[in-house]
Amino acid sequence: MVLTESVDASIAAELLPMPSIVGTAAHPQALDAIVQASARCAIIASQDIVDARGTRLWPRGQPVSPALAHSLHAHKLAQPLEVCLDARDGVTLFTLCTELRGLLEGSGAASQLLGAHADMLLHEVKQLDLHPVAQLLLTTAAATRPQSLSHAVLAMALAGALAASRELNWLGSGRATVRLAMLGGLLHDLGEVYLPPEHLGPTGPQGLAGHQQLMQHPRLAQRLLDATTDYPRLLTQAIGEHHERLDGSGYPARLLDPHLGALGKLLAVVEVATTVLGRHTAPASRLRLALQVVPGEFDTTCTDLLAHMARSLPESLPKGLPMARPHLPVWNGLAARLARTRELAAAVRAQRRSDTALLDIVRHAVKRLETLHAAWEALGLWQQAGQALLPRTLFELNLAEEALAERVQALQRECLLMSTPLRVVEKLQLAPLWQGLMDDRPGA
Repeated sequence: MVLTESVDASIAAELLPMPSIVGTAAHPQALDAIVQASARCAIIASQDIVDARGTRLWPRGQPVSPALAHSLHAHKLAQPLEVCLDARDGVTLFTLCTELRGLLEGSGAASQLLGAHADMLLHEVKQLDLHPVAQLLLTTAAATRPQSLSHAVLAMALAGALAASRELNWLGSGRATVRLAMLGGLLHDLGEVYLPPEHLGPTGPQGLAGHQQLMQHPRLAQRLLDATTDYPRLLTQAIGEHHERLDGSGYPARLLDPHLGALGKLLAVVEVATTVLGRHTAPASRLRLALQVVPGEFDTTCTDLLAHMARSLPESLPKGLPMARPHLPVWNGLAARLARTRELAAAVRAQRRSDTALLDIVRHAVKRLETLHAAWEALGLWQQAGQALLPRTLFELNLAEEALAERVQALQRECLLMSTPLRVVEKLQLAPLWQGLMDDRPGA
């Protein structure tokens, strides 16, 4: 049994409709978002919107309004909806240049990190190939989720700065490579337009079904851009890979290093760095631990380069940190989880089943927990439990615990998803695996 296939199969059963392609109806979430965005900016039909039989449903030049959803309901379209609309006063290259200038001239960590690349980035953003479909979806995202534009612009700038580095010559060279990387950062989260709004709130997706949907946004963006734009496959593939990890622990396909493109590896690092730079305290320490706490997850050239760039960032620590730790919940929890999972693997192996699905899942969990356990040991911080600690050491200990706890929770969800195709009796047999993971979560 191939685990990637089992994950894809289990997710497919719960998926929302894929982005529009010829002969399909308009995607419901995207249509709702576009209609909402039309209340804030002019979105116009750039051509007649007709169904598969040639019947005109919405005339060229007609502004989008709430009536559009009613007109298109249940109709299969001759052309994807996204190629039939034009966001005339939405996000443009001028908008992006203005946003980027504000970022670079700000007082935050990102401006200091990117300062040496400011002139180059401001020049190259004006040269980007912003396809009308990409512009429509950026406009829709910015109108319905205002924070998404700042996230996209920061990712664009980080990707461009990294791509311009001589250390990343394996990515390619020249301004065309820089622009391609900037487009990747800018467009990487377009797939979120196709998700229900409740999966993108401040607290994130709720429950297993919510995570199933969220895990598909890279593929949604890839498929949409492949179907509706002339962007190169190198770019769209990278957008589909921006949540993958070199060791196979990412999503949606758990691809391994040999199957990941160079630009996809870069965008994976950029995605994490963009999120970390949104934090206000100790961005350099947060970056280093987020990207390097578990060896093998990310490309080391990218992570080393970012760590070098981050050395000049301010490192103010949270106030009121206690000076000692009486125990180490993540350390103890990892050891207990690993022991239980090894016992479960031995029990499944002893059954000598011809169907290896159960054993494959447990083996995967054992391998991942061994990696996380080894990462914690390699930090050496666990040896200082109960001692008086310097504030920075204590802060890094807390960050390491948070990072590893997040990865354990991701593994728990992954095991649950992998078990979806199994019979009830088989799921019950594997229940100790994820139940143990759930019981040992911090605060549980």
